[in-house]
Amino acid sequence: MKNITIKESLIWATDKLKNSCPRARFEAELLLAYHLKKDRVYLHISNNQEVENIDEFRELVKRRADYEPYEYIVQEASFYDISLFVSKGVLIPRPETEILVDLVADIIQRENITIIAEIGIGSGAISIVLARKFPNLEIVATDISQKAIDIAQKNIERFGLKNRIKVIKSNLLDEVKEDIELVVSNPPYIANDFKLEPNVKEYEPPQALFGGEIGDELLKNIILDVKNRGVKYLACEMGYDQKEPMEIFFRDNGIEDYRFYKDLAGFDRGFWLNYNQTPFFK
Repeated sequence: MKNITIKESLIWATDKLKNSCPRARFEAELLLAYHLKKDRVYLHISNNQEVENIDEFRELVKRRADYEPYEYIVQEASFYDISLFVSKGVLIPRPETEILVDLVADIIQRENITIIAEIGIGSGAISIVLARKFPNLEIVATDISQKAIDIAQKNIERFGLKNRIKVIKSNLLDEVKEDIELVVSNPPYIANDFKLEPNVKEYEPPQALFGGEIGDELLKNIILDVKNRGVKYLACEMGYDQKEPMEIFFRDNGIEDYRFYKDLAGFDRGFWLNYNQTPFFK
């Protein structure tokens, strides 16, 4: 197939992506910039340049048109102030999880916490950002997926944090031996029968998405596991419709000091728990 220009390539790609991407032109530009190893500005000032290896670009567009997430295609995801390696088998970090990081950072700073655990490290996003924020912080992170552990380790090494973030294969905190002061988690919290978008359902790992028949089963297990370990604080992300059942669960289990937070769209998105007798949030 003969080469075509940048302008022609973007017109073609935009048309191919119009059914799978709400911002088809934007994603076409992202994919072409990735293919050419240039920034998007280059595309606009060089639109009459021919695109080399056009078949490779067409294959990228085909993958995205089939709903494969952009992050898996380019094997990179932005989170907070860093870029992370990602691939199929690990959850793509979401912008709303950055709010959880900020809230945890506030507790760490206020309480001078030096050792925490993360349940479900995934790509390593939360642990890496927190370790970069607090040079004296040690983190023990767990995951049940070996693929996720391998990807997290790759990102941890990329940022030179191997000596401060320990990753172990474990269900919740079962294999954690350290005395932890705080636990953070973005666990699976979606109900098993919830209908997800194709780009999520067909590509992202189900074990990182679905939390049980209702969706909050794993959240409840984490709350009790952390409480039984005598840990002081827990911060979790949750589903937008889980505030009421979580409040009932807190009361039923003698947890009085807690606070919910919202995401940027105004939806309930997570909570903090204080297991101590001394009030922290109220």
